[in-house]
Amino acid sequence: MAVDLTTVLQQMIQQTTAGLKPTDLCFGTVLTPAPVSVQLEGTMQPIPAEAITLTSSVVGRSETVSANDTNGDRVTVTVPIVHPLTAGERVIMLRCNHGQNFLILSRVPG
Repeated sequence: MAVDLTTVLQQMIQQTTAGLKPTDLCFGTVLTPAPVSVQLEGTMQPIPAEAITLTSSVVGRSETVSANDTNGDRVTVTVPIVHPLTAGERVIMLRCNHGQNFLILSRVPG
């Protein structure tokens, strides 16, 4: 039975890449919001802020809006667009560089 060299090489590459785990989806719990630190599920040490990058979906931001009310007075209101992370929130992260860096993608719904 002849074995195709290309097939064997592709299988070796797939196995090697899977073993390296260049990225991995993981979950954690926010311990402190500023500076952010996260407890990764199944680990003892929290992830320090230096190893965490936040996406815009979890960075707190607000917008200031001005308008005239029914009396014609100018009213300015600050409206939260995205609430900042809070302690105890669960987050979805991408583990990168063999666990040297983490990217917080989103909050866990619920």
